[in-house]
Amino acid sequence: MRTVAGGAVCRKLNLLAVGMFTLAGCDGGIAGPPAPPPRAFGGALAAAAPNAGVEAVVRWNEIARDLVAEHSVTPPLASRVYALLSVTQHEAMLALAQHPRMSVTGAAPLHAPAAAVVAASAATLSSLFPGEASALTARSGEEIEVLRRSAPRVHDEVADAIALGERTAAAVLDRARTDGADAVWSGSVPTGPGFWFSSVEPPQPPLLPLWGKVRPWFMSSGSQFRPPAPPAFGSPAFLNALAEVRHYSDHRTAEQLRIAHVWADGPATYTPPGHWNEIATALIRAYHLDARRATRVLAYMNMAIMDAGISCWDAKYTYWLIRPSQVDPRITTPVGLPNFPAYTSGHATFSGAAGEVLGHFFAAERARLRAMAEEAAVSRLYGGIHYRFDSDRGLEAGRAIGRLAIDAERQRAR
Repeated sequence: MRTVAGGAVCRKLNLLAVGMFTLAGCDGGIAGPPAPPPRAFGGALAAAAPNAGVEAVVRWNEIARDLVAEHSVTPPLASRVYALLSVTQHEAMLALAQHPRMSVTGAAPLHAPAAAVVAASAATLSSLFPGEASALTARSGEEIEVLRRSAPRVHDEVADAIALGERTAAAVLDRARTDGADAVWSGSVPTGPGFWFSSVEPPQPPLLPLWGKVRPWFMSSGSQFRPPAPPAFGSPAFLNALAEVRHYSDHRTAEQLRIAHVWADGPATYTPPGHWNEIATALIRAYHLDARRATRVLAYMNMAIMDAGISCWDAKYTYWLIRPSQVDPRITTPVGLPNFPAYTSGHATFSGAAGEVLGHFFAAERARLRAMAEEAAVSRLYGGIHYRFDSDRGLEAGRAIGRLAIDAERQRAR
């Protein structure tokens, strides 16, 4: 997957926490010039056109992915970036549909979605990445100027859309301050046979032990889908699972190694949640969705992905299970070893949720998306990072969370 040059150096982010932000009035399922200095963001500017709104949605999703990679944002925090951005974009589309000036036909409805999305996205990402605020503001200003030049007769409508997008971002970010995602862990790592330990030299604290306590979007709590305990350390079931990881390590095929690398999404990439955002935006373009439908897909998928991470991290720090290669050092890990416990697999949980939600919106792609989620899950076994039960239980929890998101979407579409 794509990385951003220089992204290996992680700068501290002022990432805001997010709480439940009500989505209402959704539709049903879906059938079948260079960027300004001091920093360039990916994605070409498109002239205002009937598809300008959805192009803005996709383009700013790509900008978010680039920022996540550039700043080496960890997967749980990255899922929050994508969720905040997508919810803000979707809320802006819903508010725009209620705006009296946007109910007429003509140029305003074509330009207003793009203006609202650009303003909402820039405001959201500027708050999450304050060091990039000037570049993001310059980029959004350039895009909005393109819209204004191409629609001079609807200047007031575009201005209204910009103000609406900024208000929406402020409301989402205001709610984002209260979910506990910025809590600081002061605990200690348990010790003894079967417990995870840091393999980093020198040892480092585990990643986000309190993430399972973050307020979710759809779940009642991070423990709602907590799996049963893994096989006891040293038991026959555990040793059989460990032996399977060792087998793949000793006899890893070229295809299995390819799969492990395709889904690795490690440091300085857009992470597993970003991988699924790339898949989603490709489907959005392939199926020619409009801006409102595109934002709905991304909002529900990313809220489910964020919940999946919360659920997975709840399990990780409930059980603190040791990694396979920490039990058997002869197991190789060609895609690296994350600095947190094994059970359950984050990749599997993220992918189960994302594949389920996307399969709901793109019914013709459902089987392929579920197969992709399964491949993402087993990729971690091929990489020597997870036992099979890590991936199986993570996939199950992720899919359950995806179904919870689908139920919520159906209820709000009524």
